[in-house]
Amino acid sequence: MGRVFRIPREPGAGGTIILAMIGGLILAHAGWKGWLIGIAVALVTFFTFDYAFDSYRSWRIGGMGLALILNGLAYAIPALYWFGKSALRPSPENPLFAPLTVVAVLFALHFTFSRTKGWKNPVTYALGNLLPAVPALFAPAVAGKSFNSDILVFWFLLAYYEAIGAAYVETKLAFRRFPRKYPLIAWLPAFVVVLYNPYLFLALIEPTVRLVMNLRDNTYVARIEDIKRLGWSVFRSVMLLYAITLAVLYFE
Repeated sequence: MGRVFRIPREPGAGGTIILAMIGGLILAHAGWKGWLIGIAVALVTFFTFDYAFDSYRSWRIGGMGLALILNGLAYAIPALYWFGKSALRPSPENPLFAPLTVVAVLFALHFTFSRTKGWKNPVTYALGNLLPAVPALFAPAVAGKSFNSDILVFWFLLAYYEAIGAAYVETKLAFRRFPRKYPLIAWLPAFVVVLYNPYLFLALIEPTVRLVMNLRDNTYVARIEDIKRLGWSVFRSVMLLYAITLAVLYFE
């Protein structure tokens, strides 16, 4: 499995981990100490992400336990510093409650699909892409701030489009032939966020246009160089949605 601490193989996953925490800290209105702690915590997740993922994929209990301990302590210690024993209480007011609930649901879904459909299944792959954005949810807890709905909506859009983007890439692979209509159909529920803030519609425009245009595109890629270029194209699209969503929620 290699070293515990290393740079993620997929730049998109590593970038999302850091940017998700930054977005969460902005929306949590963190102070300077919260920023220092939050970035330090995000770096722990950044450098252990591949080790945790490889351990999970190969079902190495020792590796999964070590990754869980390292990341668990990284997020729990700041929360205990800010909130004391209340950070351990199973209550909706606990700033760790919502993030841990989301993570538990995501892992349950991913575990179910990975074990029943396999790791190469497009749904399994898409669900895995929901995880790098999770640090956004923990930003309030590590910065000593209350959890708020803006952060939940920000995480939802970022993580959801990460998953849809992964499914979009699957439709482009010559050796997959994943139906192109599925990512678009799966993307439509994202429009529920306009009920929270109508201006979030601006963040949905480019992804929706991309997915609609994909229905009429009959090109496929197979070379690793082309797949990497496609991945970077999707990452740029994700970052556009990231910037617009963050701006709308922060300034509105």
